[in-house]
Amino acid sequence: MTTRWTAAILLALLLGVADGAAGATVRRYALIAGANEGSGDRPTLRFAVSDAERFAAVLRELGGVDERDAIVLEQPGVGTLEKALETLRERTEAVRREGSRAPRRTEFVFYYSGHADERGLLLGDDRYSYRTLRDRIDAVPADVRIVVLDACASGAITRLKGGRRSPAFLADESSEMRGHAFLTSSSADEAAQESEGIGGSFFTHYLLSGLRGAADVSGEGKVTLNEAYQFAFHETLGRTAETRGGAQHPAYDIQLSGTGDVVMTDLRQASAGLVLAQDLDGRFYVHNDREELVAELFKARGRRVELRLAPGTYEVRCERPGEAFLARAEVKEGATVVLEGTQMDPTTPEPTLRRGGPAPPRYAVSGRNRLEVRFGMWRTGEPSPPAGTVIEGVVGEEQYSGGAYARHLREDLALTLSVDNVTLEAGRSTSPTESFTGARTLTAVFAGVRWNPFADRVTPRAVKPYLAASLGPVIGESAGISSVAGGGVGSNKTLVTPGGHIGAGVDVHFGRSWGLSWSFGLSGGYNWMVDFSEPVRWDDNYSGFRLGVNVACSFGKAHTLPR
Repeated sequence: MTTRWTAAILLALLLGVADGAAGATVRRYALIAGANEGSGDRPTLRFAVSDAERFAAVLRELGGVDERDAIVLEQPGVGTLEKALETLRERTEAVRREGSRAPRRTEFVFYYSGHADERGLLLGDDRYSYRTLRDRIDAVPADVRIVVLDACASGAITRLKGGRRSPAFLADESSEMRGHAFLTSSSADEAAQESEGIGGSFFTHYLLSGLRGAADVSGEGKVTLNEAYQFAFHETLGRTAETRGGAQHPAYDIQLSGTGDVVMTDLRQASAGLVLAQDLDGRFYVHNDREELVAELFKARGRRVELRLAPGTYEVRCERPGEAFLARAEVKEGATVVLEGTQMDPTTPEPTLRRGGPAPPRYAVSGRNRLEVRFGMWRTGEPSPPAGTVIEGVVGEEQYSGGAYARHLREDLALTLSVDNVTLEAGRSTSPTESFTGARTLTAVFAGVRWNPFADRVTPRAVKPYLAASLGPVIGESAGISSVAGGGVGSNKTLVTPGGHIGAGVDVHFGRSWGLSWSFGLSGGYNWMVDFSEPVRWDDNYSGFRLGVNVACSFGKAHTLPR
């Protein structure tokens, strides 16, 4: 064998060994928890659980976390959280005992989204103290431990003894990194806020946008912990400055030794991507085909930004002072779509984007008011008129019409007030016992609730099913002249009795402009009532099934809620 061939073989072997060593770099474990329910009088959150699910998805897609190495908890109690921490401690310890087969570095990521106060996480009616949490996390034998807390007053965890402020991460990557990093969505005395407009909390929304590529300022195709935190910090602070909750300042406590930074996501792992070309500038909003806001960022001209996304159709909106542009992009598996300025079409700016907060999703209803006009059939089950009755006019059509107002407290819950009217008789009827000229009507005035048990946790959708229940008075009114056989003329009368409605329906939202959104709906249910003290027309009870359609208009601004 010639010397040249021998050298080539040795070089190939050396490169193969080096490549194999580089491949066995990091094994990352993750414990991710979301809790919407609070204790006492704390409001129920809308997006804590969905924020946790989205964070887990990004770690699996881009963060190198294997499905088997991640535990995701929904509404955990203290016992469940402790058990999960112990499980991951045991797994990490077992990997470290593998010796030469062990990865070069192990990392543990803990994420919590939910309620908290200055002393700890609020899990239902229990408090999990920050000191206990830090002790349990320190017990996990990982080389690097990263903690992300998205909750009110979560910055208090950075003030415990042993924590210290240090420069916000180092400049390059290294396998020698050791220690921990605590990132919190707010300082020790601030509320962490979530928004219907972005379908999540401000901090997690911008952190995930950064991890998907918006924070990759170096353009190397990797997002480091430093880049992700700096992006989330500046975006969260800037976008909460004018909210009702006030400016929100993310905080950190870093104790990392070594000569590098931690890579949080490798954008090259994703199967599809969307590139915002260098000639674009402004604030960009990227929605998927389910109207979910998956990424948001400000991009300066001259910078190329690559976002790693799941395959699908995306709507990209660009906002600049006084103008807006829109484009749609089809992102396919294994492909990267480049969006340039020539592909952006002018559109109408949305005023809400210029008031310090992202625009609400197109079909959001939380915090909004709704007016509807409706009509349909009310099967009153009224008996037939007496034999020999002669009718001139409208009688017993069992058609109703009316209107309703709704105030949406949350995306899934609304208070309602409705008025529905049925004309029992209008005109003249003559029977063997009575002659009546005038109108007899039935009016139901109900107050109640509407609940959507399938409300999307991430963002509102166009199709909104609901269950409805209401109570109120049913008014029977007779206005006209009644001549009874044997003499005498009847007078007008009004009868009132309790009643109610229970049913279900679905609304389909089909457009929004100038702050108004429009919808068409179908509904059905059962109207019931207590008997009137005397008959209105030929019966004293008009309980029955109801089927109707409606056209509605919604108006008003969505909520921004503290966590």
